[in-house]
Amino acid sequence: MLVKNKIVLKGELDKNIKNDLQNYYKQRPNEKFVGLFNTKLYFHNLGSTGKNDNWIKRFFRFKLGEYPVLIDTMEIEATVKTFKTYLKTKGHYNADVNFEVTHKRFNKKKGIVFYVITPNNYYKFYKYELNIADKDIFDIVKPSMVNSFITVGNRFDHENMISEQERIVTLLRNNGYYTFTKDFIGFDTDTSMGNNFAYVAINIKNKNDYERHKKFIINDITISIEKKNELLNSSKINDTVAFENFNYLPHNYELNPDILSHNLFLKRGDIFKDINYTRTYGRLNDLNIFRFINISTKVRDSGDVGSIDYNIKIIPSDKYFYVLEPQLITSDQNSLTAAQSYGIALMGQFSNRNTFRNAEILQLSLRSSVEAQGHVTGSSFFNATQQSLNASISIPRILLFSAIDRNVNFLNTKTILNASAIYELNSEYERRVATFGINYRFNKKLLSFYYSPIEFSFIRTTLKSDELIVRAKSDIMLQNLFANNVIMDGRFGFNYSNKAIAKDRNYFLFRWDAIELAGNILTALNSRFNQPKTSEGQYQIFGVNYYQYVKSSIDFRYNSIINKNNSFVYRFFAGGIVPYGNSPNTPLDKRFYVGGASDLRAWAPRTIGPGSYPAKNQIDQTGDLKIEGNAEYRFNLYHLWLEGSLFADAGNIWTLQKDDTRPGANFELSRFYNEFAIASGLGVRLNFTIVLIRFDFGIPMHIPVNSVLSDRWVIKNISTDWVKDNLFFNFGIGYPF
Repeated sequence: MLVKNKIVLKGELDKNIKNDLQNYYKQRPNEKFVGLFNTKLYFHNLGSTGKNDNWIKRFFRFKLGEYPVLIDTMEIEATVKTFKTYLKTKGHYNADVNFEVTHKRFNKKKGIVFYVITPNNYYKFYKYELNIADKDIFDIVKPSMVNSFITVGNRFDHENMISEQERIVTLLRNNGYYTFTKDFIGFDTDTSMGNNFAYVAINIKNKNDYERHKKFIINDITISIEKKNELLNSSKINDTVAFENFNYLPHNYELNPDILSHNLFLKRGDIFKDINYTRTYGRLNDLNIFRFINISTKVRDSGDVGSIDYNIKIIPSDKYFYVLEPQLITSDQNSLTAAQSYGIALMGQFSNRNTFRNAEILQLSLRSSVEAQGHVTGSSFFNATQQSLNASISIPRILLFSAIDRNVNFLNTKTILNASAIYELNSEYERRVATFGINYRFNKKLLSFYYSPIEFSFIRTTLKSDELIVRAKSDIMLQNLFANNVIMDGRFGFNYSNKAIAKDRNYFLFRWDAIELAGNILTALNSRFNQPKTSEGQYQIFGVNYYQYVKSSIDFRYNSIINKNNSFVYRFFAGGIVPYGNSPNTPLDKRFYVGGASDLRAWAPRTIGPGSYPAKNQIDQTGDLKIEGNAEYRFNLYHLWLEGSLFADAGNIWTLQKDDTRPGANFELSRFYNEFAIASGLGVRLNFTIVLIRFDFGIPMHIPVNSVLSDRWVIKNISTDWVKDNLFFNFGIGYPF
C-alpha cells in the first residue's frame, strides 16, 4: 500500500518548481485525518468485513471510506514522464528522473515511492530574433520588446513564451488588429549553442501566408435597453434616439443617455482597441443597475481597412430590492469592560436602482439588535441593544473631480453620500450618534483608493453605570471620553493586493489608512472669526466641544501557500493617533485596543494594556499607539470543509502622552519590546464556502503587567490546571485576517 511520495533532489531546483511537482503525482496515498489517521481506510475495512452486505456496510465502504491505494508501477512511470515534461517546460532539458520503491522499516506491506530528480542546469534565453512578415506590425512590436517576457539571461521557461505570445496579441489588438490571434505567432528555438543557452526566433506570419493583417475602425454603436425575457425578440425599433456617439433605444426605460456616454469608451471613427471594449463592459457592469449586458460585434472586412459595428444590449435589474435578514452576531466593540458579546439582530434593507434616472442607487437600512454582555451580574440575559438607521446614495462618478472620473486607468469611480443615526444602550452608557459624510472611491485592477473630504459626527453620551458615574467625577480621561462631542474629519487611504493575479500562489494585501485629520477646518474658522474659548481653553461648535487629531495606520497581510491543504498567513498592524490643538484627548471609537477574536486571542477585548500598566479595575484600556503581529498555520482536516489552525499573536497598545500618570502606560523605546502580550493556541474552522465558522482557543505566554521581567513568561508555569484556568475561547465568523 502506498503511504508516501517523496522527492529526492540531487542538485538545485527552484522552490516553486519543486512545489509545483507535487501537483503531478498520478498516484497519491489515502487521505488522512489530521495528517495522522487513516479514517477512510478504517471505514472501508469496517464495511468490507463479514458476510452481510447491507446498506450500512455499503455506506461505510463507499461514502465514508475509500479503497486502499496500492502501488502501481504504471502510475509511477506516468508520474516520471510527467515530471520530465514539466521540468522541460521550466528549462531543465537534461533533467534525469528515476524512482525507487521501498517498504517501511517495520511493515513490508506499506511502501514509499522516492522520485530521484537530478535537474541539472536550466537553459537561459541567449537572444531573440523577430521574424515578422508585415512591416506595420513589425514597427509596433519591435519598440515594445523592452516589456518582453523573453529577456536575455532569464530562465528558458515555456510559461514566459506563452506570456509573450499573449502580450503580443494584446498589443496588436489594442492597435486596431481585431482579427489577430495567437495562432499567428510561433517560436523556433535552438538549444545547441552550448553553455545552456537557448536562441529564440519569434515568428509572426500573415494570414494565409501572404495576406496582410487588416486594421479595423469603429463604424456604428447602438445601445438598446431590453425588456425582461425579450432580449432575442427586440427587432422592433420604435424609439431610436441619435445621441452624440451612439444610437440609443431606451424602450421606455428612463435612463439619462449621458450616463451611458460617460461610461462608453468606444467612439465612432476610432481605431479598434480591445481594452476599450473591456473598459466599457466593466464600467457598465459596475453601475449595478443591469442584470444582463451583452456587447456583440458585426465585422465588415472589405477594403483596405475593416469596420466594426457594436450592438450593446442591456436588461435592467429590478428597480426595487428588499431584504429582511435575521442575524446571529458576535462583537468585541460594544462595551468597555466586556468580553465578546453575543446576540441576535434583524436587518431590513431597501434599494432603489436608477433613483433619479442617472444610475444612482439609493439604499436604506434599519438594524435592530440585542446582545448579552456576560460580565454584568444582576441583569437580564440580553442587557444591551443597538438601533441604527442608515441612508446612502451611490453616484457612478466622482463629483467635482472630472479629470479623475474620466481617467481610463480607473475601472470604476463612485461618489457615496451617506447619513446615519445610531442609538446604543448597554449596562455602562447610553449613546446617540448622528453622522453625515461624502466618500469618493476609485479602483484600478489591483489598487483601490478612498477619499473622504468631510464627515461630520455628533456624539452624545450618558453614563448608566453607577461605578462609571462616580469614577468620572475624578477621572479627567473618562470625562473626556464620555463628554458630548463633535467630530469633523477627512480621510484618505488605499488598498493593494496581488491576489487576483497570484494564480494560487503566495499573495499579499497592504492597506494604508494614510491620514485622517479632524477639527482643522473648525479651528481655522473659530480663529478667523475670533470666537471665544471655554474655561478649559477649547473652541466649541453649537455649544459642544469638538475633537482635533491626526491618525494613521497600516495593515499588511501575507499568505504563503504550500498547497491546497496547507498555508501560512502573517499579519502586521501598526497605527497611531495624536490629539492636538482643540483636544486634550481622542474619541473613544478612534482609539486602539487589543484582545478579542481577531486580535490577541488569549484575552478578551480591552483587557490588555496600555503598556505594562497593571490596569486592575481600569475602565478604559485603550491607547494612542498599537503594534501587533500575528502568524497562523492553516491546514485541512477533512474534505476541505473542516480546517484546523495553529497560531501565535503578539501586540500591545501604549499612550503617547508624556505626562500620563500611569506607570508603564506610555511608549518608550527603551522598554516597549518587553511589553508585548504574546499568545498562542489552536483553532477549528467549519468552511461552508459561503460562510466560515471559527472556534479558536488561546492561552497567554507572555503577560506584560508583571513587574519582574522574567515572571512575564507565564508559559514556564504551564500545567494541566494552569491551561484549564487560562484557556480563552473565541467564536468568530470568517478568518481573523
